[in-house]
Amino acid sequence: MTVDVNRSGGSGSAAMGRSHRVVGLLNASEGVGVGPDLPTRSLIFDCVIAAMFFGVGSAFLPLFYPQYRPIDVAFVGLVNLPLMLRRRLPRTSFLLCQIFGLIQIWLPSPIGLHDGGMLFSLYSLVGFTNRRTGLYGLGVLVICGLSGAVNDWWNFVDQQLMGKHAGLLTRIGTTIGMLGLVFVAWASGERLRSSRLGQVALADRAAQLEREQEQQALIAAAAERARIAREMHDVIAHALSVMIAQADGAVYVIDNDPATAKQALERISGTGRDSLTQMRGLLGLLREDHDDHGRSSGPQPGLDDLPQLINDAGQTGLKLSLHQSGTPADIGDMVGLTIYRLIQECLTNARKHGGDNVEVIIGYRADGVDLRVVNDTPPAGKRLQTGVEPGHGMQGMRERVAAVGGTVTVLPTEDAFEVHAWLPHHPATVSEA
Repeated sequence: MTVDVNRSGGSGSAAMGRSHRVVGLLNASEGVGVGPDLPTRSLIFDCVIAAMFFGVGSAFLPLFYPQYRPIDVAFVGLVNLPLMLRRRLPRTSFLLCQIFGLIQIWLPSPIGLHDGGMLFSLYSLVGFTNRRTGLYGLGVLVICGLSGAVNDWWNFVDQQLMGKHAGLLTRIGTTIGMLGLVFVAWASGERLRSSRLGQVALADRAAQLEREQEQQALIAAAAERARIAREMHDVIAHALSVMIAQADGAVYVIDNDPATAKQALERISGTGRDSLTQMRGLLGLLREDHDDHGRSSGPQPGLDDLPQLINDAGQTGLKLSLHQSGTPADIGDMVGLTIYRLIQECLTNARKHGGDNVEVIIGYRADGVDLRVVNDTPPAGKRLQTGVEPGHGMQGMRERVAAVGGTVTVLPTEDAFEVHAWLPHHPATVSEA
């Protein structure tokens, strides 16, 4: 008993599922400007089209068939009024037109100009659905045309062409001509569909380009903020390490050598002012006010500022040696800034983590700059001088060097810690990102 009930329920569910699929097929639509969301003005236009077919068919029916019947007038409306739904429900509209058309053929009710609505429904079906549906519609209308040839529905046309001499050849010619009109309607619908798809593709492409432009703008903004973040890290980390070292020295000598302590405090003040100036320039780049777009962020440091950087670092207790070979020719500002920041980061790391001896070796080559910064191992018990977590500086160095198309290698050994970087300076290989 239970099994029978389940089977019955399963059959009912399957039938309901098929019913839903049929309804979904009739209501389905493709593209823009088709379907239940059709604008009201488009629906009004389709109603006007259906009314024109109905009006023309009704006007010419008495001329062709003075003995017409009321049911013939009814078929004029039944065949054409579904055209009101040709874009809102194109499949439903087509099926209604063809169903009433077939009934008209087999009653038979006389052919007339109103039957052009069957061709127009095919044109609308092909133009506003997909190609497969359009081919199905073509097959349905071909069947209707052949039905008209079989049951003498074309008789009126045959008589108009050949009069009393109409025969089998006339019927064959009429059928071929009518089927030709069917293929013309199908081909016109295909052209409409291709045009609509082209317009949709262009609209999608324009929307995609707009999205890509927005994404590129976001990526560029993120890259710029990352670059500024690296700059701020270098400025703040270097300045704080210098100021901490100078402050520690001032505390150590303030009782015995006030003059030296005063010089240390002056250097702290100068380092703080210089860092504040650089930070103001960098923060100015982050402002989104349109009035600030022309604000200058100040000159960025470069190769000419290396001696001052080395001198300031030497004041903090580091023992520095700078060796340069070759001629620094054709080096862009971006590469010069990268070299400066790279050495600055190495000196900051030496103060925080390494020993007191630092050797900077710069080789200017024809195709780039070879940079080595070697720091000896730290004495036992040396600790971090700041509360900043380690590791961000090294990552920033790699990103900064990669931004100009270079490479950087960190080589820790038992006796020293070496940073080796290669930076090309030819314009074709330098990325300003």
